[in-house]
Amino acid sequence: MRKNWKKIEGICIIALCIATCVMEFVKIPFTEDAFRNRMLSGILQQAFGGVAMILLILRSGLQLFGKPENLLFLVPCFVIAIDNFPFYSYFQGNMQLVRTEFIDVALFATHCLLVGIFEESIFRGILFYAIASRFSKDKNGFIKTYVVSSVVFGLAHLMNIFGGNVGAVLLQVGYSTLTGGLFAFALIKTKNIFCAGAVHAVYNFCGLIFSERGLGLGVVFDLGTGIIMAVVSIAIGAFVLINVFRYSDKDREELYKRLNLDK
Repeated sequence: MRKNWKKIEGICIIALCIATCVMEFVKIPFTEDAFRNRMLSGILQQAFGGVAMILLILRSGLQLFGKPENLLFLVPCFVIAIDNFPFYSYFQGNMQLVRTEFIDVALFATHCLLVGIFEESIFRGILFYAIASRFSKDKNGFIKTYVVSSVVFGLAHLMNIFGGNVGAVLLQVGYSTLTGGLFAFALIKTKNIFCAGAVHAVYNFCGLIFSERGLGLGVVFDLGTGIIMAVVSIAIGAFVLINVFRYSDKDREELYKRLNLDK
């Protein structure tokens, strides 16, 4: 019976992964409204992918959905995520929303949430585990895992080079590496993939809400916005790095236990 369930589970994962890929190229016309259609297509795609990755994580024996720990360490993570909102530009009147109906905000928020869960299940779930399994389980190996997983997340954004400005994509690779470190910090402190997904979702929501991909006309980055983001990022970044290097042996052992790497 268990063997048959494993087969069914494997088939479901493969089918969901195929559906996720197909949705990248085949857009279902849910509605005539282009924005809502794009959001609904994205939500369906991310739902397929998210469920597939969650099943794969469970199938791999990773215990990343249990009771979260050290929730207070999520506060600086959410500070960075909220700081992705261009406050200075907004209050200067340089940006505005063009879609303010509840349904549009709800669709956009849902899309951001599912993207966060999907991508975190991949990068801080499956890939973090795979990278950790390649290094030693001591502090040195843990630091390598943390750094490499963050860099891999950043480099994954090179795929955007086919549809955007090369300079902008390279900049995205740089800050995505840093945010990858932030999301990894949320994981290693709480030992729960949904906590990392929540931080990722808020980061995307705050950063994209005024963009053309979101609910506005476009994001304006002026000097004031840049200074605020830089000051907050440097302060929180220093806090994160200090705590990563001070990560206790007890926490590391518990993390590797949840990653099924304690044997």
